[in-house]
Amino acid sequence: MRLTLALTFFISVLSSAYTQTPENPWAFDVGVNSITVKDEDGSKLSLPTLSLSRYVFGNFSVGLNFSENNVEVSNKDLYYYSLDGIIKYDISNKAELLGVDINPYIFAGYGVSKFGDEGNFSNTSFGGGLNFELSKNIAVNAGITYKSIDENNAYNHLQHVVGVKFNFGKGDSDGDGVPDKKDQCPDVPGLAELNGCPDSDGDGIPDGKDQCPMVPGMGSNSGCPDSDGDGFEDRVDPCPNMAGINNGPCPDSDGDGITDDIDNCPNEKGPKSNNGCKLDDIDGDGVPNVEDLCPNEKGDPMFSGCPQTPISFEDFINSTEIYFDFDSSQAKVTETNKVENLVKLLNKYMHIKISINGHASFEGESVYNKFLSDKRANSVKLMIEASGIDSMRLKVNGFGEDQQRYPNTPPSERAKNRRVQFKID
Repeated sequence: MRLTLALTFFISVLSSAYTQTPENPWAFDVGVNSITVKDEDGSKLSLPTLSLSRYVFGNFSVGLNFSENNVEVSNKDLYYYSLDGIIKYDISNKAELLGVDINPYIFAGYGVSKFGDEGNFSNTSFGGGLNFELSKNIAVNAGITYKSIDENNAYNHLQHVVGVKFNFGKGDSDGDGVPDKKDQCPDVPGLAELNGCPDSDGDGIPDGKDQCPMVPGMGSNSGCPDSDGDGFEDRVDPCPNMAGINNGPCPDSDGDGITDDIDNCPNEKGPKSNNGCKLDDIDGDGVPNVEDLCPNEKGDPMFSGCPQTPISFEDFINSTEIYFDFDSSQAKVTETNKVENLVKLLNKYMHIKISINGHASFEGESVYNKFLSDKRANSVKLMIEASGIDSMRLKVNGFGEDQQRYPNTPPSERAKNRRVQFKID
């Protein structure tokens, strides 16, 4: 009796339980037992002891225990067996010894016992024991039972049991409280509200469906974060901390039409051809060198970076005439250098267009003189085109004898009227 009280006290101070649950309601024990009768030698450990129980509610379960042995009483070797119905209570505390969880229980029961040939005797029993948990469903069991028999020719006795216990039933492989039948992640502990699946980042999306399981995110983004709220997940957003524009993931800080992720100069406007960076502008007129027809001379953007009327060009136009011999449309050889100088200016000021105006002296018929002045203007035009100047920049006019600039006498002055002059358009 003192041993039973000591065992009960020991059980009461332990701390969690290896219990049967709704998920694993059945338990089966198999082991060996020994019987001790007061003032007798008792028995040796012997097979079998069998027990089958089922969870009912709370920490309570009901079951049947069967034991068989041989007991020496009054120098007689008596056959012994017992069959008891029990009510068991698993104590919700647990202790640990050498890394093994120890789970206690107590029970009470009623059944029959038999010693030798004296018949079956009714008995009441109570006791307790310990389960040494090896896994979620297997434990080593050690227990003690005191059985009281109120009939003659019977013996109150203690029964000691050592065995192995197996829990089984619906199953909860990961021990998360969600039965395997309902657990969508049966091998990994999870949350009941997520059907037994884990949620490592706590964003309400189970890890199996969360493409960013370690970082809280949103369901609309498969569990991944979108720090700037532009609808693009951080993991695929080249600008995760700046909201994009025009349904894109990145902004355009300088407004040059090139988003910051591909703009080499995101805070300075520049063309796409230069990766978003400002082009060089040597003369500082606001027209980049690659577009500036006069890159070394400050000009007007309206004239492709050139001055509207360069003084050097205007001076040349006002002072230059190309002279021809009588009744000829071919410029004199001595005039060739003037055409070359004009071409240089046209190459320098690519925005300027000119008119090439042909003239004739009074000799001959007016109609013929008009024809001759046209030929003189076109002859100079061909010379300029031959030097690479675009014909679209050149316009020809023939004025015949209508615009005499020099007097008709002496002949040297009259000859100057056989000329071509230029005008800036």
